[in-house]
Amino acid sequence: MRLVGVELTRLRWRRAVTILLAGCVLVPALVWYSLVWDTRPVTAEEIRQAKEVVAQNRQDNQQMIDECVARPEEYGVPTTGDVEGACEQTFGFGDEQYEWYLTRQPLDVGDQRKGSGLGVITILAAFLMLVGTTFAGHDWNSGSLSNQLLFEPRRLRVWGAKAVAVGAVSLVVSLVVLTAWWAALWLVAEQRDVQASAHTWELIRNSALRGSLVVTLAAVAGYALTMFFRSTVATLGVMFAVAVVGQIAAVAVFGEGVIRWLIPTNVAAVVFNGFDYYSPDHFCTNADIGPNGCMEHLGLGAGTTYLAVLVALVVGLSVWSFRRRDVP
Repeated sequence: MRLVGVELTRLRWRRAVTILLAGCVLVPALVWYSLVWDTRPVTAEEIRQAKEVVAQNRQDNQQMIDECVARPEEYGVPTTGDVEGACEQTFGFGDEQYEWYLTRQPLDVGDQRKGSGLGVITILAAFLMLVGTTFAGHDWNSGSLSNQLLFEPRRLRVWGAKAVAVGAVSLVVSLVVLTAWWAALWLVAEQRDVQASAHTWELIRNSALRGSLVVTLAAVAGYALTMFFRSTVATLGVMFAVAVVGQIAAVAVFGEGVIRWLIPTNVAAVVFNGFDYYSPDHFCTNADIGPNGCMEHLGLGAGTTYLAVLVALVVGLSVWSFRRRDVP
């Protein structure tokens, strides 16, 4: 524990780490503000303008409707019943509502779990991976790691203490930020009288908890990669290649069937306790057919196993490298 305390102190005093931790707070705060602003209640003036658009559309096309009423058979409209209403339906004006012309939608708390809520988790994962990468990379770049091993020659303990420090900070930061973010959104929902069921808030709470664990694993993986490569730049290159280029290249080479094995798919399965993804090889039943085609379900257990094996592989290689290779 003493060694972990030392690493926590070193982590706290690292300037780059301080900036990144500030980003963990500021960027989600900006996301929250943007969401609150974009879903603000519609004003009476905006409703009036939308109704004027509907009235203007009807006025502009009134002659067409009148011609249809006068000669309904030419437009394929029944000559009995509400001929004018049928003509309006034919030209698409019967169902026209002023809500269509409002510029924004009201706040829906449940939809934000897989929207901005997932975005905040992604932001935290990116920043805290950089924290782990920067923390380890500085020791290698400055050569201070060899001095640390003079005081504690057992390399596994040194590696483990640093990993625990990165993981502990990442877990606390992610829990605090996600709790504050959702609490702030709850206050806005209460102020606007936006109702969300207890089940919805339970799903949000569980997603935030699992998301915090995913963020922690990401931070430890970033640290482990840097301890393996001994270079911050190399780790950042690998992270970019895997997160951006690798995903696109995998789909381009192996087709959409590889979606099951992409990191974002498995992260979503863990965070949301299961995730439905498009699978061209999946045999469709009526229950499987979604808006984008055949859908297949990836459960929490499968997603967790995938991420656990991936992180274990990275950690195992990092520990092996640190114990076997010379430290300059």
